[in-house]
Amino acid sequence: MTREFDPSTIRDAVAHGFAGRGDMDIVDAQLHLAPTPSLEALTASLDALGITAVMFDELWGRNEHGHGTPCVELGDDAYRPFSPLAQAAAIQNPRRFSYVQRVSRRDPGVVRYLADPTALPGCRALRIVLHDRGERERFAAGDYDEILSGAQQARLPIMVLSRDCGALLSTAAGRFSSLDFIADHCGWVKTASQWNDVLALGRFPNVNLKWSHAYRAFGRSERADTDVQQAFEHAVDAFGAGRILWASDITHEESASSWAQLLAFVLSNPALSDEGRQAVLAKTARRLFNWPA
Repeated sequence: MTREFDPSTIRDAVAHGFAGRGDMDIVDAQLHLAPTPSLEALTASLDALGITAVMFDELWGRNEHGHGTPCVELGDDAYRPFSPLAQAAAIQNPRRFSYVQRVSRRDPGVVRYLADPTALPGCRALRIVLHDRGERERFAAGDYDEILSGAQQARLPIMVLSRDCGALLSTAAGRFSSLDFIADHCGWVKTASQWNDVLALGRFPNVNLKWSHAYRAFGRSERADTDVQQAFEHAVDAFGAGRILWASDITHEESASSWAQLLAFVLSNPALSDEGRQAVLAKTARRLFNWPA
């Protein structure tokens, strides 16, 4: 005889879910945020991977002026990026979410903006993106010094994404010795010479390296895995694990690697001690972003 299932016979509730699992603190130092996918779906993925906290870089796309959105157009090519979804996430769940705010030289009020402690609720870092050669030349000429000075006064670390990151930061790091710089996406390098310039930044105690998009930088040959590993070992030698922070940026990852595989690269990397592994995965980020676990 077939017996029907009687739920009343279950005495103890079964816990379903995977939030809060894992015995290691893990901070993903960059994910892009846009209206889709939903924050709920993203949170489920974080829980499944055991990622404790995330730094968002809110980017929806670009408008007709070529400016990253969301932003406020101020006229005459001036604009101000802002991060409404990331701010909301950071305010609602400050232990789990924070964000990096992009800043523009073309924002005439950027210095006052950075000096206002109420202007960027939940923000823990700034970001400059220098894809344009002319902007890189302006950075080298000191045209971004007001932003760097404002970041230093506000005690906000600044990420710099630029093709010539090594050369540019080698001049800025000494002049702004109290400002923490982060060479973004492995320095966004394409050549061995550019990578050597990034590694040389290790001599500046206020320069850190964001390990992300490594396969874009080093994985172009048939021996991609070997080249990426070798580059990582060089980075650890130059900066030490205490000045390297991991980011998946899985939202823009060019390789076929999954989010779990990008994380596993650090989790199982033979170049790191247990202490070094914890530094790259969380402690460096928490120190730079002043974000207690």
